[in-house]
Amino acid sequence: MDHQLRDRRIIVACLVWGAQLERSANRTARQLTPGLNARDILLMAALVFDRNGTALPGDLIGPVHTTAAGVSGSLRRLEEAGLVDRNVGDDARTRPVTLTDAGRELVADIVEPWQTWFDQSLQHLDDDERSDLYRLLVKGSQLWNNLWPEEYRPA
Repeated sequence: MDHQLRDRRIIVACLVWGAQLERSANRTARQLTPGLNARDILLMAALVFDRNGTALPGDLIGPVHTTAAGVSGSLRRLEEAGLVDRNVGDDARTRPVTLTDAGRELVADIVEPWQTWFDQSLQHLDDDERSDLYRLLVKGSQLWNNLWPEEYRPA
C-alpha cells in the first residue's frame, strides 16, 4: 500500500474513532447530568486522575485539549451543577478549582462503565500491544495539537 493512501486511512480511522468516542461521551454526560458535554466530563476526569481533585484553570487546558475559553465554559457549567467549587480569589485564572463529592461520584459512575467497555474492546491485545496503542495515541494527540493548523484543532 502506498504511504499516502495508508496515511489517509489512518486519518479517517482516527476521526471516526474520535467521533464515536465523543458521541458516546456526550450521550453519557447528558444522561447523567443534563446540560453537560464530553469536554465537561474530560475536565472532571483530568481533575481526578491528573490533579488529585484540585487544579488551576490554566492547568486543565492541555489535558482537556481545549482553550482557556473552553475550560472557563466547562467550569461554569460544572459549578452550576454543583460538581466543582471555585475557591475564593480576585482573578478566576488563579483560583484553584476543586471537585465536590458529587463531582467525584459522577466521575466514578462514568469511568467504571467506560473502563469495562475499553477492557472488553481491547481484550484481544496483549500488554505490549496495549502499551504500543497508548504510546501511539499519545503521540498522535501531540501531533494533532502541535502540527495541525489552529482551525482544525478541537475547541
